[in-house]
Amino acid sequence: MQSTHEDKNVKAALSFVRAVEAMDGSRMEGFFAPNVEQIEMPNAFKPRGQVRDLNALTADIEKSKGIIEQQKYDILNTVARGDIVVLEMVWHGTVVKDIPPLRAGQNLRAQCMAIFEFREGKVIKLRNYDCFDAL
Repeated sequence: MQSTHEDKNVKAALSFVRAVEAMDGSRMEGFFAPNVEQIEMPNAFKPRGQVRDLNALTADIEKSKGIIEQQKYDILNTVARGDIVVLEMVWHGTVVKDIPPLRAGQNLRAQCMAIFEFREGKVIKLRNYDCFDAL
């Protein structure tokens, strides 16, 4: 059985996912520690991966508005233990405009895992593993 502490962390992690779906970087305030590190593991769109601070993460969430629409995360599993929350998800999104090799209207899908590390109620580290279906 999860503790209240773990329940709060899960709720915070899910609120982050919903903010990303809405492509609303302004909802990041108060969620992350000021020195947060977000690590995107190598994937089809970022072959070398990427490390972002809070400003870069917020900016990239806002930038996605011109590239993707109707994005949604289906939560498959949630695991919480102490200050760690793991979400297993399936992401779906639709491409807004042609960005070769992607075409406007193309539906994308990825199997995702996000690992959130909390300290004092704030995310200090977030690791994303996004495995995109064949383009």
